[in-house]
Amino acid sequence: MAVEYSGLDITLEAAEDLSGQQYRFVVQASDSTVQLANAATDVPLGVLQNAPESGEAAVVRINGTSKLVMNAAVAVGARLKMEYVGTADNGKGDAADTEGDQERGICIFASGAEDDVGAILLIFNESSVPA
Repeated sequence: MAVEYSGLDITLEAAEDLSGQQYRFVVQASDSTVQLANAATDVPLGVLQNAPESGEAAVVRINGTSKLVMNAAVAVGARLKMEYVGTADNGKGDAADTEGDQERGICIFASGAEDDVGAILLIFNESSVPA
C-alpha cells in the first residue's frame, strides 16, 4: 500500500537557496520569507515540500502529514523537534527528549539512520509557539 501525505500548505518566498533542503523544517524570517534556522531557539514554521532557490516560491506544510529528513534513527510515536547543529546543518527531525524542547510533530514512519526520510504528523502545542 502506498503512503499518501497531505495537509495544509502555504507558499512564501525562499530567503536563501533551499534547493538541497526539501523535507526539512524551515522558519519564517522577519520579512515573511522562509529560511533554515539561524539559532537553536528558532521555532519551525513547518516542513519544506519543494526545493526552491533563493527568491522562488517555497511550499511549506504547516499542518497534516509530511515526509521529514531525520538526524538519526527515530521510532514511530517519538515526539519530534527541529534539529539545530549550526547554520550549515539544521532542520532535520530530532527526538524531543529534553524538557522545554519545542515539539513540532510525532513520528509516523520510522527512520533508521541520519539523513533517512521518515514521516511526521505535524502538531502545535504550547512549546511550539514562541513566547
